[in-house]
Amino acid sequence: MDTPARLLLVRHGVTDWNRERRWQGHTDIPLNDEGRAQAGKVAERLKDEGITALYTSDLQRAAETADTIGRALGVDAVRTTAFREISLGELEGTAPSPDTHRGEAVSETARNGGPLAPGAEAFETLEARLVEGYRAICDAHAGETVGIVSHGGALRTLIAHLVGIAPTHIDRMSLKRNTCVSEIDFRLGHPQLTLINCGRHLDDGTSAPPRA
Repeated sequence: MDTPARLLLVRHGVTDWNRERRWQGHTDIPLNDEGRAQAGKVAERLKDEGITALYTSDLQRAAETADTIGRALGVDAVRTTAFREISLGELEGTAPSPDTHRGEAVSETARNGGPLAPGAEAFETLEARLVEGYRAICDAHAGETVGIVSHGGALRTLIAHLVGIAPTHIDRMSLKRNTCVSEIDFRLGHPQLTLINCGRHLDDGTSAPPRA
């Protein structure tokens, strides 16, 4: 299978629910003003990366981030459900605590072998749709540099799939910084994780990292 030359993976900008430490999942929460400012900063950072195609989760916190990036790059962001966050069902809108959660949602779902809560998404479903989205990019953009704007759990799952990290260890990767950039490089014939959770475009003192 052909692959892109590089994937640049961007987590969406911050939302009010991020600041309140509430699970979002498929709940369609918009960026707040800080998140919109972060989107502008990551867009400026990515202007010279040679991105020729841009894909995004259709949830508005990711799509708005991607639209800001796309305007800076002169590239239209393609919205798709493939890159949505994992659905957490009845847990969405709640704040995780030691009494109700053990571990991070995606890894815990993989350990359980099924949905984490009523109405939630199984890990196998999440991984399958992410891989489907990735393969569509391979078919359409072999040898190109492609951007994907998505969510923390979804991006960690895709990274784990590409570089061979066990699903139950996904919580050992951190993508906590909103609009953090990670990179997968395929130019040596296999995927290499060359950058993860990089928020240097935010390191001007105006965007504090969220607690969760």
